[in-house]
Amino acid sequence: MTKYLTLQNLGWLFTAFVTVMLGMGGVSKIVGTEEMVGNFNYMNLSDYLLMVGLLEVLGVGLLIYNKTSLYGSVLIGAVMTGAVCMHLSLGFPGTMMPILLGVAGFAGYKLRTL
Repeated sequence: MTKYLTLQNLGWLFTAFVTVMLGMGGVSKIVGTEEMVGNFNYMNLSDYLLMVGLLEVLGVGLLIYNKTSLYGSVLIGAVMTGAVCMHLSLGFPGTMMPILLGVAGFAGYKLRTL
């Protein structure tokens, strides 16, 4: 009988969650949607919109590939740490999602490599 609920499969589930969330956010930053442009203009970070989007997509790409998943999880953690710092410095209430995405990215990597 095959076990479907294993730690490795749970790690892939976390990885899929992070991939979907950060993939959508990164692509919307690269494309330059109106909402992202408005948010980055409000934070006076409009010059870094494309760079943050590329870092998110690169982190997701590295996280998916097994041999580079450690680097992807570290990159995603770094980008999400920056997001938490910006939210806290500007007084935004929504710091839980960047923390959750950073932890889920590293947990996904760690559970897959057990």
